[in-house]
Amino acid sequence: MKTILSILLIAITFQLQAQFSLNGEYRPRTELMHGQKTLMTKQNQMFSIATTQRARLGFAYKAEKFKVGLQIQDVRAWGAEGQLVINDGKYTTIHQAWGELLLNENLSLKLGRQELVYDDHRILGSVDWAQQARSHDLALLKYEKKDAFKFHFGVAVNQVQTLPYAVVGNYKSMQFAWFQKNFGDYNLSILALNNGVDDTTLNNKTGGAMTTYYQIVGQRSTYKKGKFSLGLNLYYQLGNDKSTYYDKVEKANFHRGFSAYNARLELGYKVTENISLEAGYEMISGQSQTDTTADYRNTNHAFNPAYGTNHKFNGWMDYFYVGNHLNTVGLNDMFFTVKYKKNKLLVGSTLHFFSAAADVLDVKEFATTGKIMAMDKNLGMELDSWASYKFTDVITIEGGVSGMFDSETLRTIKGGSLGASNYWVWMQVAFKPIYIK
Repeated sequence: MKTILSILLIAITFQLQAQFSLNGEYRPRTELMHGQKTLMTKQNQMFSIATTQRARLGFAYKAEKFKVGLQIQDVRAWGAEGQLVINDGKYTTIHQAWGELLLNENLSLKLGRQELVYDDHRILGSVDWAQQARSHDLALLKYEKKDAFKFHFGVAVNQVQTLPYAVVGNYKSMQFAWFQKNFGDYNLSILALNNGVDDTTLNNKTGGAMTTYYQIVGQRSTYKKGKFSLGLNLYYQLGNDKSTYYDKVEKANFHRGFSAYNARLELGYKVTENISLEAGYEMISGQSQTDTTADYRNTNHAFNPAYGTNHKFNGWMDYFYVGNHLNTVGLNDMFFTVKYKKNKLLVGSTLHFFSAAADVLDVKEFATTGKIMAMDKNLGMELDSWASYKFTDVITIEGGVSGMFDSETLRTIKGGSLGASNYWVWMQVAFKPIYIK
């Protein structure tokens, strides 16, 4: 609270400066969950209801040679603390805190904690749906020339020392390069990311810290002409997996190598001024559960979307790649979307047809006969429907309903019972005032 009051005092001091802005956000969301992220069982058919909220206060200041930004964030669930609270500040963090040197008209260097959002969020995204969202600690060199191209180069190094780096979900070292250029109606972006995770297991008898690296390289292309639009993602993952295998000939442990891919195609068409359609197909490679050859097992074929906004893709019930489904059979996702927008109202619906990208072992057959056989690759369907209404320039009201229509194969992967229903209902109100601009 003292920090927030200090910021407000600073805001009053600088309010006459045209370069200063102060903004806020308050976003409560209530969710009714019955089989979100994982399938329900008949023994556990009770739904759950939870309300979470995000409150933010941010300011930015720009001068001739620099910019600075600070964003304070408080994320909590209703009822998570007592009414007579004594631990205020427990859930309050610094979401962004950065300074940017404006080296010349086209070149700048941004240092500190910041969000990374590139292209469609597939590899690097802000994960804004999650109340806590995602930000990175890094140095970002940016070259942006109007009517020419953009080039960004980011470097992050987290706690390089002799002790293991044990922050869950964090990289130890990460670098990326991003290039973007428009060619009329066609836009091309190229991304190369090098990701290093802490590793103390491989042939390291001294117990010192090691870093294991994998890379993702690829592109996103978009084309828009009149009522028609097209998007294409192609990414390949290589390098080393943190997991290891034992080579009987060499009598030593080796890292599994990565050989994985992600491809996505989107086709859009604006039927009328108010109605638009989209159809697409995404392939995310996975690891077969039936191929037992050593050469195959010693390579990880399961693509990892790294630090993208995974909730945006593959169904809003988050069955795939939102803290789950990594290093498994992958995913094929065929989807169809219809949207209607008029004035302040937007409604839409998306239907997903899911299937496994690699073979799923028929565990019942294997337990009965010992035969290694693959199941049907069908992973079921998901229907996501939503509505959004811009109540004022500051307030947006949103809500949605989703349902998962599962399959025997999906139940084999995630558990769950035949005949158990799986659905999710949510409602959110977002307040985004601009106090000073």
